[in-house]
Amino acid sequence: MPQLRNITESKQLLVEGKDVEIIFSLFVEQMGIPGLQIQDYGGVNELAGFLEQFVLSHNFRSGNVASLGIVRDAETGAEAAFQSICSALEKANLTKPDLPVVPKGVNPKINILILPDASTSGMLETLLLRAVANDPVMVCIDQYFECINQKTEYLPSPIDKAKALAFLASRQNIKPLLGHAARAGYWNFNSLVYDDVRSFLKSL
Repeated sequence: MPQLRNITESKQLLVEGKDVEIIFSLFVEQMGIPGLQIQDYGGVNELAGFLEQFVLSHNFRSGNVASLGIVRDAETGAEAAFQSICSALEKANLTKPDLPVVPKGVNPKINILILPDASTSGMLETLLLRAVANDPVMVCIDQYFECINQKTEYLPSPIDKAKALAFLASRQNIKPLLGHAARAGYWNFNSLVYDDVRSFLKSL
């Protein structure tokens, strides 16, 4: 589990992994959101332990956290992912939102974002692929995976991770990590598919 950093801002955003941290930091920069600090809590099974550290920290106990956002992938189910976060919040004696992207509570106000869209299974890569769905190379990528399926009778799993890597491999200057690719401008941050992400960040 990553080490909790010193809390320096009143808005705290906890995310699942370094790539997500980089990508959300770019959204925050693009949107010009002040006073927001992003922390990587590691994997989904590490969130509860990270929150325990979080609520015991001096700056949290001093009332210096006004809002707290948590982001994770839906993976096999959005509802299960949401309930998992709520369980971790409950263990830390924090307010549980009733629904994703609907903040609840005060000092801190708490909001949850489930990727890709709070209702379907998937992950960050699912959302990123939606943003580049109209890129001409996506036709080639779909054909590539159809060929794999025909030749082997299986598909790589999770398929969206595999397709995201194939998309990055199609760029002139390959950036194999999602965060580095985001910095290079490969994920079309102007896409409307990120509207829920923007609304969530504005709510913090």
